[in-house]
Amino acid sequence: MKLVLRSEMKINFSSLTDLEKAIPEKFSGRALNYGQGEGQVEIANTIWGFYYYSSKYYYMQLEEGQEVAELIFELAESISNTLSKNFSTPIRLIAVGSTENEA
Repeated sequence: MKLVLRSEMKINFSSLTDLEKAIPEKFSGRALNYGQGEGQVEIANTIWGFYYYSSKYYYMQLEEGQEVAELIFELAESISNTLSKNFSTPIRLIAVGSTENEA
């Protein structure tokens, strides 16, 4: 499952520093790697990938770690809210299954 970060303005990850903008204040974390606008961030013992979904949006995906579903969704929402604040644009999370092409 992909969680598409749908925003009014384009989010642009251009460095490790930009990826760190995904880390909510109440969680520990660090940017792990960055390359060509995409990367991975460790947040609260989980690893999230941020990748291009289309020319307008990114998606985020839980890549490592496990937790109770409610806590994962709470963390995903907290990441989305943090990105919204740090990139100054409202963001909605849209869940997309593996066969979907666009959100």
